[in-house]
Amino acid sequence: MHLLKLRKHADTCKPALQKRLSLFKQHNIKTVLGLDIGDNALKAVKIVKKNNEITVVDFDIIEYPAALPNTKLLESHYIKDAIKTFLSKHAFSKKTDVVVSIPGQLALSRFSTIPFVSKKQLKSLVSFEAQQQIPFDLKDVVWDYHRLSGRTPNEEGIEIGFFASKRETLDSIINNISFPEFNLTSILISPLAIYNLVLFDQHVEGPTIIVNREVENTDLIIIDQAHFWLRTIPLHEVNADFVKEIQRSMEYYKSLSKSTDTVHFEKLLLVGNKSNDPLLQKTIQDNFTYKVELLNTLNNIRISRTVDQALFSGNCASLSVALGLALQGIGLGKTRINLLPKERILAAQIAKMKPYAVAALGCFALLVAVQYVGLRSHISKLINARNYHQMILQNAKNLENTYKKTDKIFNEKKSELAFISSIDSSRFFWIEATEKLLASIPDNVSVNSLQSSWIDPDALTIGDGKAKKNQKDGIVKKCLLMGIRGESREPGIRYIEEHVLQPIKNLTLSGQKVAAFKNVELVPNSCRQVYSEIDATECISFEIRWLVKSQEEIIAESEKTDSKEEKK
Repeated sequence: MHLLKLRKHADTCKPALQKRLSLFKQHNIKTVLGLDIGDNALKAVKIVKKNNEITVVDFDIIEYPAALPNTKLLESHYIKDAIKTFLSKHAFSKKTDVVVSIPGQLALSRFSTIPFVSKKQLKSLVSFEAQQQIPFDLKDVVWDYHRLSGRTPNEEGIEIGFFASKRETLDSIINNISFPEFNLTSILISPLAIYNLVLFDQHVEGPTIIVNREVENTDLIIIDQAHFWLRTIPLHEVNADFVKEIQRSMEYYKSLSKSTDTVHFEKLLLVGNKSNDPLLQKTIQDNFTYKVELLNTLNNIRISRTVDQALFSGNCASLSVALGLALQGIGLGKTRINLLPKERILAAQIAKMKPYAVAALGCFALLVAVQYVGLRSHISKLINARNYHQMILQNAKNLENTYKKTDKIFNEKKSELAFISSIDSSRFFWIEATEKLLASIPDNVSVNSLQSSWIDPDALTIGDGKAKKNQKDGIVKKCLLMGIRGESREPGIRYIEEHVLQPIKNLTLSGQKVAAFKNVELVPNSCRQVYSEIDATECISFEIRWLVKSQEEIIAESEKTDSKEEKK
């Protein structure tokens, strides 16, 4: 009889146990939708990650008319209509994360090298460099950065890639896809999505050029191991100018390396809507000696049996951006770039945590109920004791907050007085320094901007450019970092070094025997060939930065100079 009861009890427990096991298995499954908003089509790919296996379970391409010449692409109502069509054709779960693309021509990509610093100093230095590289007010853009792996060992600095887009552009994207079914988690520019896909799925052994030709623009992505470089060309017609721009981009990338012999391109990969164009393939093969391939097969991503494999293979190159977006959402992207505004990211994270918070609250309520039944007689005493201790703790926190506020106000006023004092002591510096600096610039060199910024001594390590603490009052003086940006009509960098950089190094102010500036240098990777619309000629743009010597340094160097002259 007892054995029969145990068997019946085991049979009744089986459904509950199977349900728990199915929930555990679902927890290890992640689904992401990559949504590529193109010039004339919406391309979507849904990917599922299960047991470290990546599978394409659904895809679609919904074409729509191109935006009119006087209208913006992302404000077109055709995009919202295409998404409605997609939702009506495909089953969709609210738990599915969505990663959306922004075309390369609507985003800004800049690459710069900064000095080696500690992790604590890296964030402040990157923020400072972003202000120099992004030609907009940072309040009007959303930006992110990626630390690139070195192309060669023993490099002199850290190479950083900056990526940004205007908030109004991103708001247009978000408004077009604001549907209850979508859980938007990330916005990524199209070239970075292609970089994700190629590095994850394709066998890239040496430097490779990727050409993503779309309806209005062409994206160039150069992959060199884990290092990459991007450029968007406003050309879509296949002609001599198209080939010339690709060749110029390749030569420029080679020039970024200290030794051009280290960069040997091995393969050219075609992706995008227009990659199947016979004219494009023939033009590339006729003008380049590299191995030319079309991205039409996947190596590390499976295709579900429910998907039309022939149709997918025929459109694989066109779906490369959507595939890379989905990989980013699953966590297999090589970058962590996300141009979704931070307030949106926080809202998405809170929405994800709500079910767990409700479950935790339910467990806590159940625990309190059980404890209340068993310890009813002690609840009143516990509540009184808790209230008493909370009151004491709150009083202590109030006193601590009052002390911190007072101490903060004291330090702020102290640093402000020290800062004002340092500025007042050199109030005539700006007029004379600016006048002499501009006078030293040759006629065939134009200065576009003059920047200056007070920085902490530890924020930027350039030679010996660190301020020292005053032992009496413990004040750390800020360093004055200055710089100019300009354009030279002379074609050589040597001319800039001899006729611009060297005069700045030797510049002295009235009443001084030694140079007023130190650590004068050309900013790495700042020299590039540009087209001047004013003179209708090609010139070289450059950026020079330096530190201003403190009064103590000027006096010390002057005394050394005087002592040397007396000995002579």
